[in-house]
Amino acid sequence: MATKKKSGASKFAVYVIVGLLMFGMIGFGAAGLNGTQRNLGTVGEKNVTISSYNNALQSEVRRFQEQIGRVLTQQEVQAIGLDQQALNRVINTRALDQLVTDLGLSVGDERVRSQVIEIPAFQGLDGQFDRLAYTEALKRYNLNEVDFETSLREDTIRNAVQQAVLSSIEMPSAYSQAIASYISETRDVSWARLEQDDLVTGTPVFTEAELVKFHLENPEEFTTPAAKTITYIWLTPTILAKDIVVSDEALRSAYNTRIDEFIQQPSRLVERLIFSTQKEAQDAIATITEGKASFDQIVQNRGLTLQDIDLGEVTEISLGAAGPLVFGLTEPGMVGPADTDLGPAIFRVNAILDGNIQTFEMVQEQLLNDAAIDIAINNIAGISEEVDDLLAGGATLEDVAAETQMTLGSIDWHIATEGGISDYEEFQTAAATLTTEDFPTLATLNNNGLFAIRFETDVPAVFQKLEIVREDVITAWLAKTVQQQLVALAAVIAPQVSIDAPLASFGLVENAEDNMARSASVDGAPPALVFKAFETPVGTATIVESSSDVIILIPRAEHAADLDNDQVKSIQKILGNRINTALAQDVFEAFSKASREALDVNINPTTLRAVNSSLLAGG
Repeated sequence: MATKKKSGASKFAVYVIVGLLMFGMIGFGAAGLNGTQRNLGTVGEKNVTISSYNNALQSEVRRFQEQIGRVLTQQEVQAIGLDQQALNRVINTRALDQLVTDLGLSVGDERVRSQVIEIPAFQGLDGQFDRLAYTEALKRYNLNEVDFETSLREDTIRNAVQQAVLSSIEMPSAYSQAIASYISETRDVSWARLEQDDLVTGTPVFTEAELVKFHLENPEEFTTPAAKTITYIWLTPTILAKDIVVSDEALRSAYNTRIDEFIQQPSRLVERLIFSTQKEAQDAIATITEGKASFDQIVQNRGLTLQDIDLGEVTEISLGAAGPLVFGLTEPGMVGPADTDLGPAIFRVNAILDGNIQTFEMVQEQLLNDAAIDIAINNIAGISEEVDDLLAGGATLEDVAAETQMTLGSIDWHIATEGGISDYEEFQTAAATLTTEDFPTLATLNNNGLFAIRFETDVPAVFQKLEIVREDVITAWLAKTVQQQLVALAAVIAPQVSIDAPLASFGLVENAEDNMARSASVDGAPPALVFKAFETPVGTATIVESSSDVIILIPRAEHAADLDNDQVKSIQKILGNRINTALAQDVFEAFSKASREALDVNINPTTLRAVNSSLLAGG
């Protein structure tokens, strides 16, 4: 029975420590600190605990890392200011707690008790509160009941104050309506790209003097970047897998285990048009059936595009309750209405795709590769220990390569280097900070590979002589000259283009885009085209220039947003919620800041530095 209770208590870390105690009371011993050190300082009469700062900092770092897709170094965390953001967050929270205390607000014992007994981690097998589980959980995390219940009490009343401050915060609907109108308006535009063939002068011809001048005036284009010569050893599962043999019996066993991966369920290419009511859906079906309008016209009349309603390839189970109806069609066509989670809908099936099964022979190569990689990953673990021991014993990279399966290589590396080991972010990061003072140590790649590196020498940047990069100079000169001449030609044509004098009348290939939204992207055109389309008056031509394009654009018509359209209404609602949330956050931050400014804030800088050093170094 005791074991059962300990298991329940272990959930405390997830449900309580992380959840309820956002700024918990857990004791934290940082490197270089006294093991009993728990506080960074005070805000008013409230302690700022190390654990609360730790939680806030890890949250800030994790959020930023998710945005950029990589791990931050200690230096980057501090350079960005994430440590200061976390500290300010904790200080503001404790300032609010002090304000609550000063106002005499509190949560009664009965309320705290009811919260404690409702926490699943503190309940026994019968679903009732178990004091032993409660006590053991607190003890496990070096807490006592008074500290925990105080923290719970503060968290509850803090949330209540926050709700009281924010309850009346709401931006006028006209604001979200204006933004929704702006987002949802569309334009009809025509555009044409000017090509080299449009130049009456033909391909530009350079003189030797022009070539020399261009080479000297654009040194950045013809200079090899500064680099560092790096010797490395590395091994990846893919490299190791090439020499691994897997038996036919093992492959067939893997095939049987993974058989679900190789069975393709029957599917359909489907479009779904959702309506607010069953009647609207039935009326749409009737309109199409009677030939009064096509499915495409119904979609267009509702302010949507076929892309908006395209579900792509779907299986029967993915359509939920509508699945049997849609898959009941034996050939492409329309069916409905059918109930969906979003409302009544009609479906158009554009293609029927039969299911199939991939035989063992068809996936044998894939199975062999997967099995070999798995074996290689396991083997690398043993190789890692051997390499670690050799490097620790003073072996050179050359020695390690000779005694193990690690591959020896050398590279003149700079930030733009691509190919081989340079394609790995872990190598790039290590190479960027590598100096003569660094000794080779074993590190891992994101595919479970291994590498170690050694700095050899700096390679200075070199401005390459014309005779070496002559062909590159000619290509660059030609591209720049053609671009300049096309811009000049566009400047002559654009003022003459109008609704009555379209682009085609000037011998240009005219492209039309109708009902183009601000969020649209146009195939074959730079993103600036869409931006220019909405900032240019209707009937006036303009030039869109990018590094490789010269385009003449003319807006032909503008269409205001239909505020009664369901999609526009949905956009307005979403925008309204986002605006209100952002406004509420700003208001509450201002409220917290005002509370903070009225109090004495004392943070021990020595303790803070020690804590940062420990936390950011992974200690």
